[in-house]
Amino acid sequence: MSFKFDSLMRILNMLDRKERVTVQSLMDDLNISERSTYRYVTTLKDADFPISFDREKGTYTFEEGYSLSKPDLSLEEILAFSLARKMLGNFGPGMESTLDQIEKKISMKKQDTLKNIIFSREDFSAKVGEYLFSIHQAARNFQKIEIVYRALYSDEVTRRKVNPYYLFYQDDLWHFRGYCHLRKDFRTFALDRIELMKLLNEHFVPERIPQEDELAGAFGTFIDGEPVKVTLRFDEDIKPHITRKKWHQSQREKLLPDGRIELTFSVNGIEGIKQWVYKWLPYVEVVEPEELKVELLEDLASAIEKNRKILKGKR
Repeated sequence: MSFKFDSLMRILNMLDRKERVTVQSLMDDLNISERSTYRYVTTLKDADFPISFDREKGTYTFEEGYSLSKPDLSLEEILAFSLARKMLGNFGPGMESTLDQIEKKISMKKQDTLKNIIFSREDFSAKVGEYLFSIHQAARNFQKIEIVYRALYSDEVTRRKVNPYYLFYQDDLWHFRGYCHLRKDFRTFALDRIELMKLLNEHFVPERIPQEDELAGAFGTFIDGEPVKVTLRFDEDIKPHITRKKWHQSQREKLLPDGRIELTFSVNGIEGIKQWVYKWLPYVEVVEPEELKVELLEDLASAIEKNRKILKGKR
């Protein structure tokens, strides 16, 4: 039994060192019969070692990425990977498969080590997961795609040819940035609004676009627009809610003598930040720009009128 165990360990070590391992070489090295050689290899396979025969190279080998050597992971590193697993595991079947491969490579057992940490994100649809990896592939290969896209606000459906540049995750949704041949300009597309997509057998010469700068000026998913300074003042009552996190990398804070807090941002256009401002009504005052003040007053007037009609109808 001891000899068999030693022989099994020798086979595993030879495979781990990527030596040429054949039936004949094992018979010679271990001084065993052909029948015993096959039995040893079968024993290792039954023990879940990923061994296969590479016909092209004429040798037994571990499946790609597998190794006997386990990484010396610290508790912090294990926690970081487990958190990533929890956060990214619902990004679709493609991401789940990738995480499985990583676990296999680092010889970790798949287990739920963070039952005391809950993430409330909803699962992504299989369609979004499929688009995510296809667009990633197209962006890496500078390959054009064709999409049938349903706009969020107008509900307009258009067929577009797009040069995809990069993907980004914002507001719990996946988006990609690309040059739209229909609009003759760069546009942002939400993956969940894509109804059909196909990779085209066409390629493009990429332009140099400042991805980090584009995203730095965005508030939410709104990237396009001229840089504008936005200054807001929040009532003292909600100051703890405002100061609990940094909402934008350009954010500057100033405590006012009356207890309020003033926040200043530099963003691309007002569309993105406008929706965020409305979240804090009636505890927020728009100081600048004038355009945002006007839109706020118009939208409030419209909301008041609509709700006044509803109240009258109930009386």
